[in-house]
Amino acid sequence: MGWLVQILESIKQEINAGTICELDMESEPASYARIPRDKFAEELGLLTEALIEAVQGNTFTPLKVHISWMCKLRLEQGVRLSDIMAFFDLYETAVKDAMSIYLKEDLVSLNKYRREIDSLLDRVRVFVSEYFFTLYEETVYEQFEQLRTINEITAYLTSSLDLNEVLDFIVVSSIRLFKADCGSILLIDRNGCLHAPVTAGWYDASSSVGISETIAYTTGVMEWNYEDLLSENMHNVFKKENLSKVKAIKLYLQELTIGVLTIGFRSARKTTPVDQKLFETFANHAAIAVHNAQLYGDADFKLKQRIQEVTVILEQKRAIMHCMREGVVAINADGYIDLVNHEAKRLLGREDSIIGRHILDIIPNSRLPIVLKSKQAEYDQEQEVGNKVIITNRVPLIVGGAVIGAIATFRDKQDVKILAEELVGLKSLLESMRAQSHEFANKLHAISGLIQMKQYDKVVELITLMYKSQQDLVSSIVKRVKDQATAGLLIGKISQSSEQGILLRLNPRSKLGDLPSSFSSLSMVTVLGNLISNAMEAVAQLPAERRVIEVYVFEGKQHLNIKVSDLGKGIPEPYKKKIYQRGFSTKQGNRGVGLALVKQEVKICGGKITVNSRENEGTTFWIKIPVG
Repeated sequence: MGWLVQILESIKQEINAGTICELDMESEPASYARIPRDKFAEELGLLTEALIEAVQGNTFTPLKVHISWMCKLRLEQGVRLSDIMAFFDLYETAVKDAMSIYLKEDLVSLNKYRREIDSLLDRVRVFVSEYFFTLYEETVYEQFEQLRTINEITAYLTSSLDLNEVLDFIVVSSIRLFKADCGSILLIDRNGCLHAPVTAGWYDASSSVGISETIAYTTGVMEWNYEDLLSENMHNVFKKENLSKVKAIKLYLQELTIGVLTIGFRSARKTTPVDQKLFETFANHAAIAVHNAQLYGDADFKLKQRIQEVTVILEQKRAIMHCMREGVVAINADGYIDLVNHEAKRLLGREDSIIGRHILDIIPNSRLPIVLKSKQAEYDQEQEVGNKVIITNRVPLIVGGAVIGAIATFRDKQDVKILAEELVGLKSLLESMRAQSHEFANKLHAISGLIQMKQYDKVVELITLMYKSQQDLVSSIVKRVKDQATAGLLIGKISQSSEQGILLRLNPRSKLGDLPSSFSSLSMVTVLGNLISNAMEAVAQLPAERRVIEVYVFEGKQHLNIKVSDLGKGIPEPYKKKIYQRGFSTKQGNRGVGLALVKQEVKICGGKITVNSRENEGTTFWIKIPVG
């Protein structure tokens, strides 16, 4: 490791310059090409330093910390995972090129250190994929949570006449969604003085007044960090409340400042442009709540004057709803649709007006009527709508203890599948790496022994043999299977099964070009991966001569054929009709999902699946997917 650290220290400038050169020559990924070169060079320097520190300390932690920061930054910049992976390919090329030049006279060391770098960067890719997908899931969850909260605030605005109750809910929601520690809404009275009808989390309620007075006579949104403060009074407030950051925004009514919404953080917290928009939305709702209170209090005197203003505000909210990326459908207590936005009509494939029609006439499998009866919300549920699968939330609308309707928000699952397409084969890759690590460990011991014996020719011969064996396997599969995700899955499964003493064979007649348009790489990996995994479990405990699995993939003129056969124990006759039911399994644990997913993917693309199984003889699954 010491020599490798010295090498990386010596060539780190070449690595960084080489990566930028590779990026400029490829002009891809485009999202990276748009990053200013000075900032990009600085990021590359940090990455290389983290790589050197990881090698020096024989720990993945430095890279893990740097990559976590990088993934969050790239997600905020709208960079796709495939672009990040492409960047790491260019970075790996630059590292290897620089090492090749530095160690051109020492091929044995070069091969050794290249393998160590390969292993470390492969681990980086796996971590990037897992962490990026986790961040994406958190982002989607936060969007659903934000939308749900806005809906709840809207419900408060329309159902409660108690201004303090509405403002308290807005403050509490702001603290929760922004992970703040304290918050308040202060209003300006007729004498121009601030008073705080709602505060939460402050050590001293007067602290919120001191902060709000600073913004009340300035403009827009204000954000203060402790180190940026100039006012002695603000320093004292921050110190007393142990704050590190405060975010505040004025509430407007007819261009008149009527109050201030403030939230405070006692620990470091970065806010994003999305947070900014959400914060403004909360401020708008608080202003609407104050406005409504004024309307209720002065109804006899100002009713006609305020109607137009309320109409404008409602139109703004309606415009916001139609601009949302989530579909929204609301029904009344009788199940008839009384609200739908443009995105919902697009996802449902409807161009006509559906308001006033019963929800079951538009979505026959809708569960909104069930939500009406149960009064129980349902979150993050999958549902088939036409030829789409959506992820939906369903919430009953309850006023005064009575259900007045229900609302569903949903998104096309394909949005998530786009990211999943880029992550396809990740699990197989990880399992393959784990399987190969044992094999390479043994071979490295052999190489180490030969080096100590000074049998350098034998070292080169063994390395060449190892490389050729792996290359033959990869070349054989890639030559017959053009879809990269499928090829990667097969390579990974072969390595995994080899470690378990299972012979996984790809039928020599297998041949696969481009997948049918209705059957994506994700669908293929879902189907083939689950079938192979089930087959491996079926033969795992059997004698060596029966631990055999054969895979056949062939693209004909009319159908894509997928066949997986094993010599396992077979499927008992009573279970054959239940194997595709989600949750059904003869094994312990959270199982019974794989074949249900296989059946779902095959059904969506109009394919057929058959199974031929005999107890104590084996099982064959045969799937046909239409090509046209």
